[in-house]
Amino acid sequence: MYIISIPPKARGLTEGVMLNWQVSEARSVEKGQLLGRIEAFGQLVDLECPQSGELLKILVGPGKPFYGTQPLAILGQKGEDVEKALKKLFPKAVAKPAPEQKAAPVQSAPQPQQPAKQEVKPMEKKSPAGKVVPILMPQAGQTMEEGTLLSWKVKEGDKITAGQVIFEIETDKATMEVEAMESGNLAKIVVAEGQSVPVKTPVAYLADSAADAEAFIASHGGIAVPAPKTTQAPVPQTDTKQAAPVSQPVSQTSAGQVKASPAARKLASEKGLDITSIGQGSGPGGRILSTDLAGAKPVAYTPAVPGDFVRYPVSKMRKAIAQNLSYSKQNIPHFYIKLTIEAQAIFNLYKQLKQKFPCSVNDFITLACGRTIRQYAAFRSQYTPTEIVENPSVNIGIAVGTDKGLTVPVLLNVDRMTLPQLAAATRQMAENARNGKVEGVGQGVFTITNLGMFGVEEFSAIINPPESAILAVGAIREDIKVENGSIKPTRVMTLSLAADHRMIDGVLAAQFMVTLKDMLEKPEQLVG
Repeated sequence: MYIISIPPKARGLTEGVMLNWQVSEARSVEKGQLLGRIEAFGQLVDLECPQSGELLKILVGPGKPFYGTQPLAILGQKGEDVEKALKKLFPKAVAKPAPEQKAAPVQSAPQPQQPAKQEVKPMEKKSPAGKVVPILMPQAGQTMEEGTLLSWKVKEGDKITAGQVIFEIETDKATMEVEAMESGNLAKIVVAEGQSVPVKTPVAYLADSAADAEAFIASHGGIAVPAPKTTQAPVPQTDTKQAAPVSQPVSQTSAGQVKASPAARKLASEKGLDITSIGQGSGPGGRILSTDLAGAKPVAYTPAVPGDFVRYPVSKMRKAIAQNLSYSKQNIPHFYIKLTIEAQAIFNLYKQLKQKFPCSVNDFITLACGRTIRQYAAFRSQYTPTEIVENPSVNIGIAVGTDKGLTVPVLLNVDRMTLPQLAAATRQMAENARNGKVEGVGQGVFTITNLGMFGVEEFSAIINPPESAILAVGAIREDIKVENGSIKPTRVMTLSLAADHRMIDGVLAAQFMVTLKDMLEKPEQLVG
């Protein structure tokens, strides 16, 4: 008999949440088979089967937290006595008699006028007939504490499949779509559009029937979700033709920001419209959509008066950036390496290839970093107090500036991409980020930030935790080189690496930069 706990590669994570199980109890499993997925500090960790056998008992259900090396399940051979293993793991819990029999006298209390209370008691004992899987509000980054469910893409009773987009949320930094982790019947939705809830709170349940979902909720205390937060006074029911604009207050988030879709914000910015002049929008919870901008007023510009200070609340996005980077600078021992490379070859190849497909110099740099990181495991690792956790995937974050601040969407498996694939994925990802949808949050191992398009020649960047390094890319500029006593014109580019000294030493960082330099100065090897 084998006790399954958190995988060795994630042992440094002292707590986590069991997101889902891919197999059910009493099912045969093979060594290496995916049993389920764990979320810990914004990371997704696959739980693989350590050996072939039968999944005898699941000890931590979907959506439930666990701590340290707490047992998650029991694996063994068909017919083995699970109770013996349970007695060893939880001797006190197994020895105690079931407490439910003592609750019966409470129902016979002399209160015939209150039938409602008598009906609630049996529901607490009722168990779901089939499998029930909670769908949780995801934690998109270490600083995210709650999310707002903007819209449902499916409805109760729909059959959904793993990977399907099922709802959209607003986080500290952006709007993002959430995909289903597994397939099933969406039996019950417990968080409505426009409602904000803490991360890892159930927002809906997969089950064979709504009755199973209700029984599951009742068996866990009857609490499906915290009470919704109200952020504004109710809108009076008046005749819309006679009502003044002030009778419908602007719908705002808890941080005081006007609730509007990314598309509406972008359109309002392009046309110089005052989005606060609209009042309530037609979207969920009064959210302003792009179709609501027809009645918006132009932005009123007033000259600044000397001595007048403008004050406005710190947005969730700016607060998240401040917390994340302050933590990084205070807790991660940064050191920096700067290297100037010849960029004439990459500049020429870029001009040649952009006639065939849209691409940028940054695409070459991203692909070169991906293939270099594949060779240096420390650059795709995370430091924990007890061990270093190596990530097998090369997922690179690309810093994208937006009107609200800096976001870092992540490209997955960069080292396996071709240049045309990477260029197309990067363009789409950046466009989504500017529209408020950030992809791959929390999955990055390395970040690239580029200010070359603004003419910045070189700069230093702050590591995006829990990553181990970040590369700052400067502009390609004209220069000269001396070769065999002759002066020749050329182009150069400066790269500045910030690395975490807890995992990466100076020699290793220098080797990394030399390998990256070789790839970029001979860029034809990136095109094959």
